[in-house]
Order: sequence, then structure tokens, then C-alpha cells
Amino acid sequence: MDFPVIVTAIFGAFVVFGGVMGYVKASSKASLIAGSITGGLLLLSAFLMARGITAGAILGMVVSLLLVAQFGASLRKKFKIMPNLLVVILGLITLGTLIFRLVA
Repeated sequence: MDFPVIVTAIFGAFVVFGGVMGYVKASSKASLIAGSITGGLLLLSAFLMARGITAGAILGMVVSLLLVAQFGASLRKKFKIMPNLLVVILGLITLGTLIFRLVA
């Protein structure tokens, strides 16, 4: 397995876990649903890339970009390390590795 697949899978697992934690700590069904959907799409992206399907990298870039935009806006309003800053950093790392994969 190559590095972008691993990075995307880790980010996807983190997002799913974050959604579950949002539900456990704040009873937020929205966090659970959004985390499950976006994390699941990132895990699907990693699976597709592992199979050599380029659409997986594109899917991962789109989802990562959406997460960075959403959590970046929240970060500007209220600086919180968890989850806002962490999702932005992990999203940018994932986005960078996926762009590098498509270009290289």
C-alpha cells in the first residue's frame, strides 16, 4: 500500500471516530451522521485507491476539501484545537498527499 492510501484511511477513521465522540459527548446526531458519511467516503476513497482506481483520489480530495472548508470556518469563529484545528491539519495533509499522487 502506498502513503496516500494510508493517510486517507487514517483520516477517514479519525473522522468517523470524531463523529462518534461528538455523539457520545454532546448527544449530537448531526456529528454522528456527518462523521459517518464523510469518514466512510474517505475510507471508500482509500479502498478505491488501493485497487488502482483514480476516482478514489478525486473522491478523497473533494471530501478533504469540504472538511477543511467546514472546520476552517469554525476555527476562524472559535479557536478550538479539538476538533477544528486537528481536522484542518489532517485534511490539508491528506489533500496534499492526494494531489501529489495525481500529479506525480
